[in-house]
Amino acid sequence: MNSFVETISPAAKNHVEARIDYFSDLTLAALQSVRQLSDVNLQFGRDWLQASTEACRTALLTPPGERTTADAPGTDQLMQKVQDWQQQVNQIATDFQASINQVVQQHAPQTARTASELAAAVTQKAAAQADQHLRSQTAVAKEIHDQSRQFANMAAQNGSMAQPASMQSAEDKGNKN
Repeated sequence: MNSFVETISPAAKNHVEARIDYFSDLTLAALQSVRQLSDVNLQFGRDWLQASTEACRTALLTPPGERTTADAPGTDQLMQKVQDWQQQVNQIATDFQASINQVVQQHAPQTARTASELAAAVTQKAAAQADQHLRSQTAVAKEIHDQSRQFANMAAQNGSMAQPASMQSAEDKGNKN
């Protein structure tokens, strides 16, 4: 018994390989972007936790009269961290879009070529099967025609197929009584 790989045509195999390569590279680009986004989010979370912990520590452990503006992280610092994080996320999104475009540009010509080859192979195979089917039907029809003719010739030779009387001659015989 043949395996599936042995039964597919070379054109189908080439197209499948092109699609696998395309999706593999596309997946790698997406995973790289997800990794970068995770790293940025992780670092932002650490920074935010550290700043929040320090602010909480200062608020709870330092008496109100001893607090200085230098002790607590200001709102401006926290807003700057949020803006830096947002810029990094935007850069990752931009880089991801560029990598997706690069993958598409890299794989589109080959994938289109293999798809065209596959379509041509399928069309050619379908035409060949239709032609074979037509030849088979023609041969069967010729065989049936030849057998019918042969049967008619044998019946005529044996006289077993008497010509039926016409309706008019049967009426004439029936009225003469």
